[in-house]
Amino acid sequence: MKKIISGCITLSMVCCLACGITSMAEEQNALERIQESGKLVMATDAAWPPFEFMEGEDVVGVDVAIAQDIADALGVELEVINVAFDSLSMYLENQEADIAIAAITVTEDRQEVMEFSEPYTDTYQYIVVKEDDDNVQTIEDLAGYIIGVHLGTTGDFLASDEVNMGVLAGTGASVQQYKDLTVAALGLNAGDVQAIVCDRLLAENLCEVNDGLKCFEAVYEDGSSTNEQYAIAANKGETELIDAINEIIGPMKEDGTIDQYILDYTERASLAEDEDAEATTEAAADETEAAEETEAAADETEAVAEDTTEAAAETEAAE
Repeated sequence: MKKIISGCITLSMVCCLACGITSMAEEQNALERIQESGKLVMATDAAWPPFEFMEGEDVVGVDVAIAQDIADALGVELEVINVAFDSLSMYLENQEADIAIAAITVTEDRQEVMEFSEPYTDTYQYIVVKEDDDNVQTIEDLAGYIIGVHLGTTGDFLASDEVNMGVLAGTGASVQQYKDLTVAALGLNAGDVQAIVCDRLLAENLCEVNDGLKCFEAVYEDGSSTNEQYAIAANKGETELIDAINEIIGPMKEDGTIDQYILDYTERASLAEDEDAEATTEAAADETEAAEETEAAADETEAVAEDTTEAAAETEAAE
């Protein structure tokens, strides 16, 4: 009996200890997890130059530079994971990422599921159209247009809201959602859409790397604008982490560090796009050359076959 009681007590103690450990893990906030793991995991969508884009196999950009400064200040390593923009909040909620930085505009809907830092830069929505399109000066002028947007962004929200229930409702305007703005730009050049709505720097980058496009601020006929602010996101309730981030980025805003990042990475994004375009051109040239060589080889084979057939015919005639 004593052994049974002793065993029960031991089992009870193990269970209590396990529960205690589980409880401690559950109570650990994001900042504590980061400090314990020695790693800050940043989720982003590398399709927003100059804020995040691919440079070779690396994700770089304004937001990555800011995240690196935050990691350095916290004394931890930075890990960047590249995911779809519309899944950022899921990665935060599932604790697969500690922060999300991807040119994220603060909105009331997003504030319901995310904690946001103080804004680190301001932006506006811009309209991108073909260079010879002089019909659009305001949002209302997009009546009847197919508008390209990046899925899940404030450009998507603005265009969709106006088409469904706003100034473009009933005008024949519609929205075409894309997973990547570069694909939207291809769609604009191909005539699949007649305009794109996106953030200012993204619009300017599209026009810089795509010939025949122009962009301008999206304003309404009454002159009102679409001023927005970018901020760093964490999972809802992670106020300790957000407080720490605010202490780090505050001085960076004041001393011009973030503004300098924007200038530097705008230039780097442009160079990266030029290199990609050059690589694409070279690849196309190589494919053309290979095709020509294949065609020449086929012609030579056909000529040899004809000669062989002709020789065989002559031999048969001689016999």
